[in-house]
Amino acid sequence: MMKRFLGLVLLTVLNGCNSIWNRADIPEAVKVRFTELYPTAKKVTWENEPHGFEAEFNVNRRERNIMFNARGELLSSSEEVEAQYLPEEAHNKIRSRYAAYEIEEVNRVVKQQQTYYEVVLEQGTHEFVLILDSDGNLLNQLQDTQRADMQKASLMKLSAPEKVENLLNSPEVRWELPSELREVSGIAFLQRDLLACVQDEEGAIFLYDLNQRAIARKINFAGPGDYEGLSVVNNTAYVLRSDGALYEVANFLTKQPKTILHESVLAATQNTEGLGYDAESNRLLIACKGFDKSLGDNKGIYAFRLSDKKMVPVPVIKVPLAQERLGRAGKKTKNRYSLLQPSSLEINPATGDLYLLDAANHRLLVLNRQGQVQKSLSLDKGQLRQPEGMTFGDAGELYIASEGAKKGKAVVLKFSERL
Repeated sequence: MMKRFLGLVLLTVLNGCNSIWNRADIPEAVKVRFTELYPTAKKVTWENEPHGFEAEFNVNRRERNIMFNARGELLSSSEEVEAQYLPEEAHNKIRSRYAAYEIEEVNRVVKQQQTYYEVVLEQGTHEFVLILDSDGNLLNQLQDTQRADMQKASLMKLSAPEKVENLLNSPEVRWELPSELREVSGIAFLQRDLLACVQDEEGAIFLYDLNQRAIARKINFAGPGDYEGLSVVNNTAYVLRSDGALYEVANFLTKQPKTILHESVLAATQNTEGLGYDAESNRLLIACKGFDKSLGDNKGIYAFRLSDKKMVPVPVIKVPLAQERLGRAGKKTKNRYSLLQPSSLEINPATGDLYLLDAANHRLLVLNRQGQVQKSLSLDKGQLRQPEGMTFGDAGELYIASEGAKKGKAVVLKFSERL
């Protein structure tokens, strides 16, 4: 009886303060609960969102967002806080991995009895957002446009930690590539301290010395073209052109390499970028950034048989686009094909799994031989601007190459931890 009486008193008070109710469709249960929590709040903006009723207001000059359901139950809250209130582990990660960025804003989000931190990092005009848990573990990284979509519902679209994509571990070593490789598009590990590299426009294989941090040799194999992938099998290098054609460069490390062109049998819309050696089946696998409408809601991975040097015109692996791990929360897509746009393909020699680098969606995918995504790892956009090439070393370490900006340098990062 007393609780009901207090509720009636609150309703009387809040109905006399209509300045905080800018909408007529806010349920009375929501009004009562909000007034109980924030009796002194003024200038409150309300929105009827798909997930509930959201209030936006300031407390001590700091923005706060609260989400209720129609019964007046608190679903989530978001409040702006000082950077000093971040967990220590979060501070350590930001200092070590984003030293060039400034913390512009920090929001503490409470949802489903769990606390998250949304950290906005800025460098000049470049801005992105980190999502961390209460222990400072990095859960996801978003562009600021994605963050705006998520904030419409006070991060209601953010999945629980176990469903959020993981971030690839911190790199062990970083190399800046010379200007000739600013548009690096494919890499292959040859031996200790030596990488073979190709770039978008020039028909040449560059041997890059990781120890000396310099190009050791340049091997011409063809004229200008759009070269996207590279794979080495014994003494032969294979270079993939964007239309699906393959250049076979036999004895490429000798003084007189021999080049043979294998024409493409793929659709013009495929736009091939990924090339990986499948030792188990003695073939090269080709991944397409583009699409073939005849495959429906699938993307195909094709094969070039090394036994007879023939390209198989139908996919040897189909990747269904309707998989949950290919969805992108808070991100609009042009069409279903944009959910998967491989820029590089490799096969992990230890597990046999397929690794697809997706520069457009800024992530690394691990697939089984049936085309099912087993793991999705977000890539750090501050470190890998446009990841285009990937290869495994002798010890299972992963190397990822990223193109540079017009006035920047391409980089290669080495990741030693198992994924």
